[in-house]
Amino acid sequence: MARYTDEGTRVVIRSIVRSAPGFLVTGISLVLLWHLVPWTPTVALLRTADPLFVGLAIACLVGSLIAKTVRWRLLLPETAPVTTRGLYRILHISFLLNNVLPARIGDVARVAMTSRQPGVRIGHVLSSMLTERVTDTVTLLLGFLVVSPFLPVPAGYEGWRTCAWSVVAVAAVVVALAALFRARLDALARSQRVRRRLPANERIRLEAASFAEGFRQLFARKRVVRIWGWSWTAWVGAFAINYLLMRALNIDAPFAVAVLLTCTTNLAMLLPSSPGAIGVFHLAATASLLPFGVSEARALSFAILAHLVNVVPVSLIGAILLLASREALVPVRMARFAGPPSPEQ
Repeated sequence: MARYTDEGTRVVIRSIVRSAPGFLVTGISLVLLWHLVPWTPTVALLRTADPLFVGLAIACLVGSLIAKTVRWRLLLPETAPVTTRGLYRILHISFLLNNVLPARIGDVARVAMTSRQPGVRIGHVLSSMLTERVTDTVTLLLGFLVVSPFLPVPAGYEGWRTCAWSVVAVAAVVVALAALFRARLDALARSQRVRRRLPANERIRLEAASFAEGFRQLFARKRVVRIWGWSWTAWVGAFAINYLLMRALNIDAPFAVAVLLTCTTNLAMLLPSSPGAIGVFHLAATASLLPFGVSEARALSFAILAHLVNVVPVSLIGAILLLASREALVPVRMARFAGPPSPEQ
């Protein structure tokens, strides 16, 4: 028992050390907001938010997360008897833990809880999470590029638009090459000669094989349309959340600005920060609205409201599901794999 206690203590200490840069970034963001934005009118504007639009935004959030859960199921092995309902519970619990604990512990718990399901290995879960990040990033960039011709983009955003086009072009080349050499890559991955030469034991080889199997789900002909369809459904819901919250605060801006806000806030959350991306999210949302003639106080009030809508309902649902669940979240053997953050909610 003492050995497990000592190991748990070391895991906690390592998590705190890894989280230090994130807390520093959060502190800098909050200091900037405190000195640059007047807080009294910000609070006053928050009190005027239209509850109808806020409620509609929360409904869009629920729908978006359902779409992401369905997509996640499509990225896992078809033969595994895991249900979308069970994955919905795991996803919310992981979001709750990421919102209240440092070092992305929620992602570790997500891997641990999912890999305990029948027919699912750790490699399957890791590849599905990586593929989620890929589809999310490409969807966001494409969304920005689609609306950019209709957006009165300030001069300061021209560089970002060029960067987005470049990233999408590189991604298109990678996907084209993967499709072109798919047969050869599959044969190489299944080659027994290659597997025997890998400097690893049999378990690591099995996990590597499951990772490759999971990543291939993205290119499966009978799944690729549904995967991207559900990805776009999820992110259109996210765009709608920001648009409805702008309406709630009487921010007169087109839907294209809501798309831009979704892109900038999610990209900002790739940076290390405190749990829930406090400060980083608010600074990104505020800075994104200022070039469009929105006052500092109104922009910050939107950032605060958007953060609350995206964090509080998900955390409450996750807490309820966590209390109703009796399984362990992160076994001691899994906690040691806790690492740096990866892209969003």
